[in-house]
Amino acid sequence: MKPIVVVLLDGLGDRAYPELGGRSANEAAATPQLDGFCARGSNGLLWPLGPGRAPSSERAHWRMLGYEDSEFPGRAVFEARGWRRDVDADAVYAFAALRPAVVRDGALWVTGRPTDEDGSACDLLLGGVSRADIDGLLFTLSHLRRGEAILRIDGGASPAVSDTDPFFRERDPVLRPRSRAEGAGRTARAAEAWTRWVTKTLSEHALNRTRSRKGLDPFCVITLKWWGQARPTWRFPERHGLEGALIGGSPFLGGLASTIGLEPVEL
Repeated sequence: MKPIVVVLLDGLGDRAYPELGGRSANEAAATPQLDGFCARGSNGLLWPLGPGRAPSSERAHWRMLGYEDSEFPGRAVFEARGWRRDVDADAVYAFAALRPAVVRDGALWVTGRPTDEDGSACDLLLGGVSRADIDGLLFTLSHLRRGEAILRIDGGASPAVSDTDPFFRERDPVLRPRSRAEGAGRTARAAEAWTRWVTKTLSEHALNRTRSRKGLDPFCVITLKWWGQARPTWRFPERHGLEGALIGGSPFLGGLASTIGLEPVEL
């Protein structure tokens, strides 16, 4: 059997522009290498979630690899595994990010993100809020890099909670976590209480008071997104009868590969 190679250019999609004669940048550009791939391979159109829907990277990958939404564990599970953190089926996970923020019109607005130079500050700040017990749920942070962390919640939490990360920080403030399914209300309320406790604790930290005196926005909020929980998953060889590897440049892809039984190969 010949090997099958799937080349995925994540995020290459674009819109058509009048300046390019109604073409997208991809259509207008000279692309001899891509043309060569197309000439030597098979081509088609795939809608991972159906026509007219623009899925996130993690859901698009999941569907293209032959898995259903009902089996999807949430990207935070992929991130945790990609960063070689233990993932237990009884715990819930979210991707957490320390961010500078200011209060405007009664809301908390993210103003940027830490840089490599802020690494020691992030370690210090996250260390001060690394563990909390709220309504019987244990919140534990594991720092990854530049203020990004994995939040683990033990004690019977639900992953059906909406993100607090505004994604487009120019459009929305930090959001309130909401229940997305029956039985998730306790987790959503605890996540809001945890976020408020984190914000208050970090705002009072000496490091952030020093930043404020220097005219710098304090690292005073931790946003949450990509909630998930591990679940039983068919391994790729069992489902498709094929062995394989996933070559990529991010922990997310490595964690995705590990979840479905493909060999993760980091670029």
